[in-house]
Amino acid sequence: MGRGRDNREYGADPSAGNGPVSRHADDSAVGVARHLGSYRRMPAWLKVTAAVLTVLVVGGLGFAGYWYFRLQSNITTAPLSAGDGNGTGTNDSTDRMQILILGSDTRDGKNSEYGGVDESTGYGKADVMMLMDISADNKRVSVISFPRDLLVDIPQCTDPETKQVYPARSGIMINEAMAEAGIGCAVDTVNQLTGLEVDHFMMADFNAVKELSNTVGGVDVCISDAVYDPDSQLRLPAGTSAVQGEMALAFLRTRHAFADGGDLGRIRAQQGFLSSLTRKIKDDGTLSDPAKMLKIADVVTQNLTVDNGLASVPSLVTIGNRLKDIDISKVAFVAVPTTPAVTDINRLQVAEPAGSQLFAALREDVD
Repeated sequence: MGRGRDNREYGADPSAGNGPVSRHADDSAVGVARHLGSYRRMPAWLKVTAAVLTVLVVGGLGFAGYWYFRLQSNITTAPLSAGDGNGTGTNDSTDRMQILILGSDTRDGKNSEYGGVDESTGYGKADVMMLMDISADNKRVSVISFPRDLLVDIPQCTDPETKQVYPARSGIMINEAMAEAGIGCAVDTVNQLTGLEVDHFMMADFNAVKELSNTVGGVDVCISDAVYDPDSQLRLPAGTSAVQGEMALAFLRTRHAFADGGDLGRIRAQQGFLSSLTRKIKDDGTLSDPAKMLKIADVVTQNLTVDNGLASVPSLVTIGNRLKDIDISKVAFVAVPTTPAVTDINRLQVAEPAGSQLFAALREDVD
């Protein structure tokens, strides 16, 4: 026979006579023994404290959940390869890693103001192409720029959306690599050219440059001579200027303002801008300010396309954590060695043997 929920539940023994415990247990008007009464009454201050903590915890979880969902919803993805590549299986936290950074000139969506209808469809071309190589110990970072006029061989690529197969082509400008079959074809082209296996890509558009430069309050750039480029509308005095919004975009896109008006001067300007932007984010204490970080993360994820391997907030945080402690002054910015192309002096080809030596050093992870 099961034990009933009687006074023995509290240790009371009906046979104990009229002692205190028996008296309290038998008196239904009194209830539980009086010495247990202190557990029934929570002090008012403790109730208030508990309520406040509950609100803070629930509110904090709700805030974190909102931002996680928002940032995750912002992310746009595309396949890493337009061929047979399925990723490298790299451990993003601990392994050496290469990320291809692309700036698209697509006029789609918010970028439609920069071109006509014929430029507003498709994947666009790569206005910027940089390969970031991060050593396993995070002590060495190299950024290798590819001139967009560089003539290369583009492998066979398949459009992931239409499934149309585009045959391999030779002597094509590298910035056209993603125009037909998407970003994965640009990755495949860089892999074929360098002999590497790129782990990830990040692609931004015109709007990303404008919004990010506005969010950080401008990026300082330094030029030796005053410039005015009517094509990009870039106008800057000699010395240091803070550029943001449309002017930041013009600084990155101008072809005629620097050096001989070719891609190499433009590459140096892009590398300088990226270095200055990174330095400002670190020096302004942004990395330790959650509010600033959320604002930047919101802007970046709204205007960024990444491969499926980076398609989550934790994955992007992992990359950010690896980069945040790197000394920007020790980042090596280089450009692929080039020479005027034999087939077209207005285009470039890889200069040999310097180009092969650079790619070999990258493959062998040599300083």
